[in-house]
Amino acid sequence: MTTSTHENSRISVRWVGPLWLTGVLSAAVVSCPVTHTGAAEGRDMAVRTPSRPEPPARVVARVDIVPEDSGVDASLAADLARRARLVDLDPEPLAPFFDALLEMRSSGKGVVRVLHYGDSHTAADILTAAMRRSLQQRFGDGGRGFVLLGRPWRSYLPKDVATSAHGHWRSERILIAADPATLDGRYGLGGVSTNGYEQGASASVRTMPAPGPGNRVSRFEVFFMEQPNGGSFQALVDGKRRAVVSTGRPRIGSGFFRMDVPEGEHEMEVRLRGDGPVRLFGAVLENDGPGVVYDAAGVNGAFFYTPLRWDADLLAEQVKERDPKLLVTLYGANEADSRTITRESYADDVRRVIARLRAGAPAAACLMLGPMDRSTTSLRGGTLSAERLNWIIEVQADVADEIGCAFLNTRALMGGPGSITRWAAQSPAWAQPDGVHLTSRGYTELGNALGKEILDAFDRYVAGLDDPEPENGNEAEPR
Repeated sequence: MTTSTHENSRISVRWVGPLWLTGVLSAAVVSCPVTHTGAAEGRDMAVRTPSRPEPPARVVARVDIVPEDSGVDASLAADLARRARLVDLDPEPLAPFFDALLEMRSSGKGVVRVLHYGDSHTAADILTAAMRRSLQQRFGDGGRGFVLLGRPWRSYLPKDVATSAHGHWRSERILIAADPATLDGRYGLGGVSTNGYEQGASASVRTMPAPGPGNRVSRFEVFFMEQPNGGSFQALVDGKRRAVVSTGRPRIGSGFFRMDVPEGEHEMEVRLRGDGPVRLFGAVLENDGPGVVYDAAGVNGAFFYTPLRWDADLLAEQVKERDPKLLVTLYGANEADSRTITRESYADDVRRVIARLRAGAPAAACLMLGPMDRSTTSLRGGTLSAERLNWIIEVQADVADEIGCAFLNTRALMGGPGSITRWAAQSPAWAQPDGVHLTSRGYTELGNALGKEILDAFDRYVAGLDDPEPENGNEAEPR
């Protein structure tokens, strides 16, 4: 690893060397050249795609967060709150995360990061935005965190940040069936790479206006791939060039480029110089805290095993760079539509994925969120076995217990089997007609409930620290 610092502009660059179709077991890269024009701030950019357009964007990813006072169905909201009292989230496996929060709260400085992986439920960043805001309301807003650069798919509209892209970019990610041996797996922290070579092509991120979340930043960081014959890019802040960064190195590895800025509202732009290929993995926006940073790394169509198709060294390097104190997973919707996975293979996949993530963050706590309820109608046609989703939940719970992760039964929180039908029947609806995805309202309510579960577990953990230990093996007095 090499490190260089630009003292005058407080810039540091570090390089680290090598170290829709649901229900399919294999995966393939979707390489989709896209010409971007314009910005995204809760709406679509104009996007021109060539011969292989992606499936139409789902409306849920283009709808912003629903305010708490938006008049949601009172009985269903009350039901969700009641069930939250019945779902048992064990605080003990979350101790490293809770200890980090306590330390930050005591010192009044720093940030605590959460890294959340999942499928389209996560990629929409509506459920995760609600969870992010729940934690930030209690512990402070540490910044938006990691986001992909450019527009890897039409419905990519991360919350609490504004993104834009211009020029020719090509995104790559794992999506459909093919021989995994044909994939290079170099998709980085978020499972997606944005590739470009055209001079002047640019991608940018900026803070949101105050007083809402994500309104201040004190450091930007670009995640990119170092590679032989790699090109270079200019890094600009608020329209002014700060540095030129070369991605060329003798071997494949992760590169990290950081710029410190006066804390406030800013925009950071990456602009290609056209002197070779550049592969970007994403950018980070953080402030000095104290606060929580909640990264949402969701990929449409992902399975629990999808991270096993990513380059392990690049992933570990970049997870380590983020230094999360909590790893969260939310998978299972697509597995329910699979006709090839078995209990045994699925359990092995779950173990291997958590081990791969822990390779970059061995001290982090782990929380598995079980899959949401879904209909038994396959998106491919036909009927699904209701039993499959049952054992997917069971396997995740069993593996979580085996490897020391916390587990929360999301379907039980929703109301158990068949709850997706009730959610869709609400007016306004909490679930979409496809029987799989929620509406913006539904994602927001469920995200609020999940955030509350984590906060309630934190409170129980703190209360346990305050309780005196029993002496001489005697039982503590009942409270």
